[in-house]
Amino acid sequence: MKVDVAAISDTGRVRQANEDSFLVDIDLFVFAVADGMGGHVAGEIASATAIETLRAGVAGGAGIDASIRNAHSAVKQKAKSEAELAGMGTTMTAIGFSSEKELVVAHVGDSRAYVLHQPPDGITPSDSTTELVRITKDHSLVEELVDAGEITEEEANVHPRRSVITRALGIEGEVEVDTYAIPFLKGDRYLLCSDGLTSMVRDDEILKTLRSENIANDCARELVAKANKAGGSDNITVVIIDVLDPEVIVPQNKTAAISVPADTAEDITINKKGRFGFFLRVLIPILLVAGLFYGAFLTSQHFAHQGFYIDEKNGEIVLMAGKEGGVLWWDPKLDSQTGIEIKNLTSGDKLRVLRNESYRTRKEALKRLEEIRNRQIDPNKPISQTTTTLPKRNSSQDPTITISNGSSVSRGE
Repeated sequence: MKVDVAAISDTGRVRQANEDSFLVDIDLFVFAVADGMGGHVAGEIASATAIETLRAGVAGGAGIDASIRNAHSAVKQKAKSEAELAGMGTTMTAIGFSSEKELVVAHVGDSRAYVLHQPPDGITPSDSTTELVRITKDHSLVEELVDAGEITEEEANVHPRRSVITRALGIEGEVEVDTYAIPFLKGDRYLLCSDGLTSMVRDDEILKTLRSENIANDCARELVAKANKAGGSDNITVVIIDVLDPEVIVPQNKTAAISVPADTAEDITINKKGRFGFFLRVLIPILLVAGLFYGAFLTSQHFAHQGFYIDEKNGEIVLMAGKEGGVLWWDPKLDSQTGIEIKNLTSGDKLRVLRNESYRTRKEALKRLEEIRNRQIDPNKPISQTTTTLPKRNSSQDPTITISNGSSVSRGE
């Protein structure tokens, strides 16, 4: 198969941190969006934990729905490990192959999946022949109100409790995963997104963008830009998957030689009078190209040695100089060892290390390392159970909904 994929996650214009995470793994053919909740770093940790568990499950041969249930357990277990993570959760919407090798969308929460169907071969795409289908059904309070006929779709878009979800990964008890079997057709375009897009951009405007932008990356950027232009009140994550060829057949003979018959080859000769001019015509372009390559070499070398980032080596936190992953043949260099063991870090600091948080100057990096050092967890100190009383808040600003097992999930505006 052959697909073109683009993914963008943007903080938006209101939030200070990005609690969304996404997964794009073409080799495993699994793609997902997760929108975390819980405040501080908890939402970010919840979504990242769910995404990594999903990837590991699919890599181990499990289906999408089973891997999401595993992610639910992982988020719950993570929340119990530290008091600051209590109550965290995340949505998840994923697309891939099930254990039966059937293409499915699996879904918990209010992150959505859409598909833009293209017309059959021979029919020119137009407004009447392309169709946007919303695959998933939001697990939210307003969706239930719409289904009950109590409010309209338009009223749901501006309802004060539209952020309340009725199902999420990480809540107590088991979680029900909705799955949808879908055809895998050439020309189809799939969209996975967090509610940071759909709360800002209406479906008709999403359809217009999906139709007008032919390149997946351009389409993703335009959707994020529209959400920010409309206010950007939440984190915005968009994954676009274009099906170019659902069944790519690779020839057994992977290499081929092109032969030219002898009688068609031209006999090229150079006379003595034109030889000097010929060498000039050849030499000047060579010198120009060599100059360009040398300039690019110096620029890349300078770029490769800029900045610092935090990494982990043999369980110890270290400071690296250069670009994470290296640039061309210039690898990052070890700047200094800290003596800080990763097992003693808080979840937030572990996430910073695993994501190789980078800094422009060494001074900034050392300042962050000192903060991390001061926040280390004492491995010999038992974790105590604590009760935290939160300030009373206006219910309209922080709505909740009780679900059947007695738990409630609220994503504050």
